[in-house]
Amino acid sequence: MPPDSHTDPPGGQEARRSRLGHNAGVIVSSYHYLVGPLVACGALLVIILMCRWVFSTSDRDKRAARRATLAVASRGGDYGLLVPVASVRTADDAEMLRAVLRDAGIRCTVVADGDGAEVLVFRADALRAKVLVSS
Repeated sequence: MPPDSHTDPPGGQEARRSRLGHNAGVIVSSYHYLVGPLVACGALLVIILMCRWVFSTSDRDKRAARRATLAVASRGGDYGLLVPVASVRTADDAEMLRAVLRDAGIRCTVVADGDGAEVLVFRADALRAKVLVSS
């Protein structure tokens, strides 16, 4: 008997292939069962890191503090594109000024707070509104 005949079953390689069936060409190591869970854990780690970055609150707190500082620094608050042209004691006075400005074709609005009310107009109309309010 040749020395390597004990590795081949009787019938040669044909019998060996038929005995192994569909797994004849698959390389299987002892760690093949770890590949799937490792890929899943890696993907989960990436998702967690992305969520920490997206939902972090450190920058959001800084932006909110900056907005609050600007609102306190401004006289009556942050009105966006509108500027105050008159501050009055009562809402009725503000509505009266609003009617005057509206009759002149100036778009305006009234903001009431605890101390009184302010009449707001767009920046482009502010000069003309101040002239009408002061007359």
